[in-house]
Amino acid sequence: MKKTSAGQSLVEVVVAIGVMSLLLMALLALVSLSVKNSRVARDRSKAVALAQQGVELMRTYRDYSYTLLAAAAGETYVLAANWAVEDGLVTAGCDETSFMDETDYFSRCVRVIMVEPSQVEVAVTVYWQEGNKLNATEQTTRLSSWQI
Repeated sequence: MKKTSAGQSLVEVVVAIGVMSLLLMALLALVSLSVKNSRVARDRSKAVALAQQGVELMRTYRDYSYTLLAAAAGETYVLAANWAVEDGLVTAGCDETSFMDETDYFSRCVRVIMVEPSQVEVAVTVYWQEGNKLNATEQTTRLSSWQI
């Protein structure tokens, strides 16, 4: 009597299911990593834009009154999301825990350093939290009193 194999054996089915499971798990891990990296890139882009906006705000503040900007040298200030030139730099003591508000997890700080009487260095640092890791980006420029 001859026996013919018309179907799959149990071992072949188990191996096929195992291989498919491994491939599916690898695909899910890849998608998860891609989503995480996309979120990190979005946050970094927003932080760089906030830092550049802070530099432009300080350039506007210099145009408003270089004397006030120079008087702020030696301190670090919180630069709130709704800051306007007329507000001045009044909030000192900025660090990575000085978050803008409850809805935004970015913290923007401005450090003003006197280079010479007619020139200051402005460093805008933006901090944000990604999981347990604290990230930061900084934009630095020198501003001169061009209306002498």
